[in-house]
Amino acid sequence: MNPSKSVVWRSGLVAVLLGVAACGVGDSAELEPSLETSEDPLACTVTQTCANGTSVTCYSSSGCTSGADNGGWVECDGVRTYCPPACTCGATRYTATRSGEGVTCGAAMTQARTLLTSVVTAKCPAGGCNSTDALGECVPLGPNRTDGFRASITRTYSCKEPANCQ
Repeated sequence: MNPSKSVVWRSGLVAVLLGVAACGVGDSAELEPSLETSEDPLACTVTQTCANGTSVTCYSSSGCTSGADNGGWVECDGVRTYCPPACTCGATRYTATRSGEGVTCGAAMTQARTLLTSVVTAKCPAGGCNSTDALGECVPLGPNRTDGFRASITRTYSCKEPANCQ
């Protein structure tokens, strides 16, 4: 064996052994603290199931809390999020009428209902309730037109309240 190669090989082996010792390989007690310090023991996710079946959730790296008062809530990083309130049907009544056109009376009524749904959605962010529809007449579009019918529907409704309810 060439003596110069033996010195290089031994030096390499000593370097590898020193590297292994510096990393703590073989000593499991030294590995545990470094693994524990890489985890954040205060990180959390908290979920509150609300009375209406929905839930609110938040995540924090510094701690979470929750409570059932005022309908339920979660709090992360000092920001509290409440469960949305349950919906009730408001007492105020609204009335809207829309007309639709179509090749048949059924198609004209469908268009009128779609237009009424848009009106209710615009007026009631949480949705409408206690609706009644009164169907108008379905009539041909006119004496010079034979391509369809016009129908109207009048809807009386209330809004679900409050606006952010679910």
